[in-house]
Amino acid sequence: MANIDSMNMKDGKIVVKLEMSKDEYAALNHYTKNLLLLPTELRYTLTTGKLGNSNRIMLPNKLLRKYMVEDLLKKAPSDVFDLGTEKFLLIKLQESILGKPVFGDKK
Repeated sequence: MANIDSMNMKDGKIVVKLEMSKDEYAALNHYTKNLLLLPTELRYTLTTGKLGNSNRIMLPNKLLRKYMVEDLLKKAPSDVFDLGTEKFLLIKLQESILGKPVFGDKK
């Protein structure tokens, strides 16, 4: 995750300098406007799944395959961010498994 290196006030605006990995930079896809800076400490849990219940977040298999999401979190951390007239839902779909031992065969 990107980290804020420094923040300064300049001409009534807040100027933010970020430190990020090459993958995070690539995810920006050369966009320099309409970026959203949000924390990833998420306060709520949503149930995910492939079968419909009214309390589930449903995701198309095509989208999951495109982004190589193999093991969808059943209780996904999430949060809603209210930015004036717009609201954004941020959901963590998959956790990093680096450093976590996995035993048994993978399906």
